[in-house]
Amino acid sequence: MLDKHVVEDLERFVEAELACRKHPGSSISVIQGGEVVWAKGFGYSDVDEKQRAEPRTVYRCASVTKPVVTVGLLHLMEKGKFDLDDEANSHLDVKIRDVQGEEPTIRDLLTHRSGMPTRVPPIYLMDEEPLTMRGYIGSAARGVRPRGDRWAYCNTAYMIAGYLIELFSGKMYDRYVTENVLEPLEMGSSVFTLTPEVRGSLAQGYKRAGGPDKPLIPVEPYVLGTMPEDPAGSLYSTVLDLANFLVMNMGGGSFKGRRILKEETLREMHRLQAPSGNSRSGMALTWFYSIHDGRVMLNHTGGLPDYTNNVCFYPGEGVGVCWLSNLQDGSGWRPPSPTVLRMVAGEKPSVGPSLQRVPCNWDKICGVYGDETRQTVLAVRNGYLTMDDAVLLDGIDDARYVAHGPSYDGYEVTFEYGTDGRAVCFSVGTTTLLRYTPEAPEVDREMELKGVWRGEYYDSSGFHEFELVVEDEATATVKGPRGESVTPGEFEAKNGGVIGVYRYRIPEEYARWGTKEHADVNVELYAVGGRLVGTLGVGGSRTVVELERVG
Repeated sequence: MLDKHVVEDLERFVEAELACRKHPGSSISVIQGGEVVWAKGFGYSDVDEKQRAEPRTVYRCASVTKPVVTVGLLHLMEKGKFDLDDEANSHLDVKIRDVQGEEPTIRDLLTHRSGMPTRVPPIYLMDEEPLTMRGYIGSAARGVRPRGDRWAYCNTAYMIAGYLIELFSGKMYDRYVTENVLEPLEMGSSVFTLTPEVRGSLAQGYKRAGGPDKPLIPVEPYVLGTMPEDPAGSLYSTVLDLANFLVMNMGGGSFKGRRILKEETLREMHRLQAPSGNSRSGMALTWFYSIHDGRVMLNHTGGLPDYTNNVCFYPGEGVGVCWLSNLQDGSGWRPPSPTVLRMVAGEKPSVGPSLQRVPCNWDKICGVYGDETRQTVLAVRNGYLTMDDAVLLDGIDDARYVAHGPSYDGYEVTFEYGTDGRAVCFSVGTTTLLRYTPEAPEVDREMELKGVWRGEYYDSSGFHEFELVVEDEATATVKGPRGESVTPGEFEAKNGGVIGVYRYRIPEEYARWGTKEHADVNVELYAVGGRLVGTLGVGGSRTVVELERVG
């Protein structure tokens, strides 16, 4: 059992975190020495019914499903069904399309480097007809960049992983993983399809349109993407069941004497496969591989419209944490399990004596990093080197820093420098951001903008045709994702530039991810080389688009 003083600190930490967010409920388990040493529920699994969250409360695991399904896939690799470096398309009867160069491998799928973009599956009500897995792959599996080019979180890759399990085993992925992973691990409260028995223990999920002052919105059970449900996020489980999964991961592939994976297979799953730049962090197979407080940490987060989760462990120390919760508030919050991990390991944040000392090469580090769709600012504030004014960077040496603050706390940040001594990029976790150089295209101020312009863009809900009809300097129409005609407001087309704002109704199966029925899109395009190029912005995200004149 944990020391009572550690327990007191943990409870105070969790209670403060949830209270400040007005979070309905969470369940947490701590694993040490191959067993659960502490587990507790906080808040409510159902606010209206005043039902308390408990360690045996069931939650939807969201993307914490991915490492569980991956173990099932690797189980088939041990049977000789495939090698990690096989081309994925060589085993599929429905192919990844628009491959940009070399064919993505199964290893690429499991490290989010397949060349496919980030995408979420549609959400269907329980009485609606979902897609088949094969049908979804046929529409969603498209490359947009060369394999291995860069990391891009890809749910579609795990839909393919689940479908490969079916092709290799002759069984649907959910049945195969249940028989070969869940049952041997005694994960008796874990299922991939919601049963009446599990539903009776399921925490009511909630979403919220903003901060703690906004009301909780209960979310009814739904079908995620396909039937069987999307293997990227279909698992229902408890923190006690997931603890067994971590025990196996920290126990060389065995659980209570039962071999789930061979030791060498588990080592391959845990090994750093795809580093972020020149850093020591990146992707193992499915697990995020990070240096946290100087230790190797493997973890996976998860988020759905009504649940947010995190499981993590220090494989070298045999310490792990499972944290499941029943709220998604749109803020990107994930349970801060790594902080619990640090507390259980008996460590305090390591703060160097030079934290509030301006680095000698500050002018070579500070600046804007990212691209047209995402930007991060590094700057000196009151003697601290900061990231987006929220994270303090504590220097280890010129190349490595440790992050302190609400984001990335304890994570190692790595800089790479050019020949002039100026930082060209930095990496943290799975992300590498290049120094941002604003594009300065040669805008054709004289180009005729009137006409019909057409192109394609992709976002988290899929690939979309985009058509813009410019009638004159102040009037235009746009076709929305479902082909509906929309008139932009505040529209202007002159001097080689097109700006405007239009609103479209989000397709219902994707609107269920959030709290809004409509999206407001900011259009910003420029005439370059006979085309219109620029971005479409929705909220804080931007998508690159390129249009050709068709009429």
